[in-house]
Amino acid sequence: MKTFSSETAISIQNILFPTDFSRESMSALPYALTMAQRYGSKFYPVHISPEPIGAPASVREGIKVLGARPGDDTEQGIAMLEAQLPHIPYEMIFRKGDIWAELSEIISTKQIDLIVTGTHGRSRIGKLLAGSVAETIFRHAPCPVLTVGPAVSGEPGSIVDLHEILFATDFSETSLAALPYAISLAQQNGARLYLLHVLQRSAAASEMALRNGLRNLVSPTIAMDCEPKVFIEYGPPAEKILEFADELAVDLIVLGVRQPPSYIEATRHLRLATAYTVASQAVCPLLTVRASG
Repeated sequence: MKTFSSETAISIQNILFPTDFSRESMSALPYALTMAQRYGSKFYPVHISPEPIGAPASVREGIKVLGARPGDDTEQGIAMLEAQLPHIPYEMIFRKGDIWAELSEIISTKQIDLIVTGTHGRSRIGKLLAGSVAETIFRHAPCPVLTVGPAVSGEPGSIVDLHEILFATDFSETSLAALPYAISLAQQNGARLYLLHVLQRSAAASEMALRNGLRNLVSPTIAMDCEPKVFIEYGPPAEKILEFADELAVDLIVLGVRQPPSYIEATRHLRLATAYTVASQAVCPLLTVRASG
């Protein structure tokens, strides 16, 4: 089982903030600005006018997820956004076309290190396909994605003053891709790191072995203010992660996510991914990291 022993400080030089100026997307703005100020990042607010109403159904569903809507309120939204921008370097970007295709190109050309986005709540998500644009952002983006859901209740400043971080893993390479970020953020903030493994049913491996596996993920050579705490739980992964985040009053959840074999396969998958469910219902922001390859 892999043990992480290297200490790499997180560097965030460029932050992307996709918005349609809706309440849901704008709720993530204070978190994005706080991160930009903390890390001295260049800030990229992005508004993409989606395909017209006559576009294929799959495209229209994707538009709904991000919340983008055509209308005459774009200028009002721009003015509202500019009024909230502090004295940080920023560049507004406006595009028209396929939302994910445009975002992908911007991520590449602007060398984005972090995406900060808002998302809708449970009632809307339940009607959408797992391959929609909002989920596609954190499944396919080559950089970490910070998602602020409608249930998030903490102050935006807590995202740069972390006290409790929850990292959930199934020990796969996919989930462990996010562990270096959880460790680095815990080190930078002097935060407590909780390591959680959720089983849907009793496993052949003993609980003690699983606990040791969690403990061994973080090398004792890594300097941390607080020794990581480990937990083994049984039940639906998303449900248990959400319960723990609430009970422990964590400031951030960190998860690794996998890239679907193909976009077409993802859009046919009717069950929402654990990460997307957590992002939509968590009481704190969710940081997702996609495994490379």
